[in-house]
Amino acid sequence: MAGEPIRHIAVWPKVLRICHWSLASATLVLLLTGWLATWAPERAESVDEIHFVAAAVLLAALAVRIGLLTAGKGVASWRVLKPTRHLLSQGLQVLRSYVTLGKLPLPRWHAHNPLWALLYPLLFLALLLQVATGLLLLNDITLLGALSLRSLHHWGWEFLLLFSTLHIAAVFFHDAQSSTAEISGMVNGYRCVTLAPLDLGGESDGTKVVPLDALARELKKSGGKPDSD
Repeated sequence: MAGEPIRHIAVWPKVLRICHWSLASATLVLLLTGWLATWAPERAESVDEIHFVAAAVLLAALAVRIGLLTAGKGVASWRVLKPTRHLLSQGLQVLRSYVTLGKLPLPRWHAHNPLWALLYPLLFLALLLQVATGLLLLNDITLLGALSLRSLHHWGWEFLLLFSTLHIAAVFFHDAQSSTAEISGMVNGYRCVTLAPLDLGGESDGTKVVPLDALARELKKSGGKPDSD
């Protein structure tokens, strides 16, 4: 993509960015405090309050995010996470690029990374499960039939730890491999996209291909009417 023009485009709305960073921050705090409570029991009491506050932030942000999924538009809607054939194909290309450490090129996309877009529904489900099991454990309900809620909560912790680690690594991978500004994009709402050059050749059929913006300028000059020969 060297030498191709780069354009900054607005992709992430403010409310989505707030949800993202609230979920991310709360999840990291919950992972850390959960680890301390399990592996350093002597610190459990000192981290419990922090754990509960982070859980409240997570619950609020998750409620807003699910609301955006169902009622939102554009990149916040569930429709952009729908596993279409195109999304699955691009997700596979992203995975191949990861496995080859960037030797295979990444596809182009507008907003959500195609591979992670396929995994986000699983993430939301895991977060809901963590919230539910956490609330039940808080009320001293430790069993659901023969299922241990403590074990289920711990498995959710392990999944979120793995997901968070891989997601953070992938973000830095993309910033190193491309110029899309993945990290700053989720801060200021803009992504950098490369524009593929337009092939203006091949006029053997007598037609002429022109860039759309050039055509718009010509129409504007002529008062909105194309020139007639």
